[in-house]
Amino acid sequence: MTQLSSEDRRWLDAAARYAAPFAATTADVPAAAALIVNPQSQTLVARAVTAKGGRPHAEAQAIAQAGFEAAGCTLYVTLEPCHHWGRTPPCVDAIIRAGITRVVIGAVDPDPRTAGGSIAKLESAGVEAVLARHAPSQALHAGHKLRHMAGRPFVTAVLSVSADGMIGRRGEGRAPLVGPEAGAWIDLLRTRSDAILVGAATARSDDPDLTVTLPGLTLRTPLRVVLAGASGIDRKVNLIGGFSGHRTAIITETAASVDAPASVEVVRVPGSDRRPDLAAALRALAERHVQNVLVETGQRLTAALLEANLIDRFAVITGRRTLGDDAVPASLNGPIDEVLNAAGLLEVDRQALGEDNLALYERPWQAD
Repeated sequence: MTQLSSEDRRWLDAAARYAAPFAATTADVPAAAALIVNPQSQTLVARAVTAKGGRPHAEAQAIAQAGFEAAGCTLYVTLEPCHHWGRTPPCVDAIIRAGITRVVIGAVDPDPRTAGGSIAKLESAGVEAVLARHAPSQALHAGHKLRHMAGRPFVTAVLSVSADGMIGRRGEGRAPLVGPEAGAWIDLLRTRSDAILVGAATARSDDPDLTVTLPGLTLRTPLRVVLAGASGIDRKVNLIGGFSGHRTAIITETAASVDAPASVEVVRVPGSDRRPDLAAALRALAERHVQNVLVETGQRLTAALLEANLIDRFAVITGRRTLGDDAVPASLNGPIDEVLNAAGLLEVDRQALGEDNLALYERPWQAD
């Protein structure tokens, strides 16, 4: 395999950017992108992303767009193409038939049906295959990798706090702390997630609906999930009893009783003291093809997820309001940034969202 050129990196970067908005639209397969590029003129011949619902795959669509122009071209893909028969024919076969001479791959597919085998098949057919281990492609497909390698989705937690590190006033639920720009950013995160999860305490105190309100994207509301605790959850909360037309589920400990309408799926997992085990809850979501889950977390759920080492990315949005010392802190263990650092999450980005500030923390990425 040859080294990547600056042009290779530029095209792979473009492929990852192109695919990102399609996350959570491709059902049980990852949202991969494929670009077909003329290597002599460095011009784009065709591009595609995995179709809505997961089929057809990006490679097949791009090859169909390019037609005879695909011959002699380079194919840039964010994820290793499949070489097995499933609900679609093998993409590797289509690549070989199209006369593509070089394939640059952003990340290995962890699916055992592919898992490096496609690279070997391409090379045996005389097609140069370059495995880039491209960081943006790996980040794009992190949920797909974790679902296959760890049996759980990629977990992003988001928490809005006041300027003095509080999340609400005691007995009053979550206070409105951030402005419309931050709210729109959270909405965008929702559109790129397969599920949104909240704890039962948040569902009761805040009574959220967890829908996407961005114009033109309201149908991108993902599966809404309530994690029932020791006190349970019932249809009095809006998420459970309110009619929204959006899919909703409750994850509860195996023996706990649940009061919910038939339209709400009840997922029972092992646990203790009527609390579902967090790892088992995430495993149940992965079994339902959830690759990326957004946790709109509170104090208790934040602490439990961090203690279980189950958060991969954490977004802290800090507003300008202060709530005072008698309010509810984001963490009982000190400033939230110090708590995240102690849990192995490192700050990777900081930006303004209107009048609010976003700090993004991530667990150091494990390369293929």
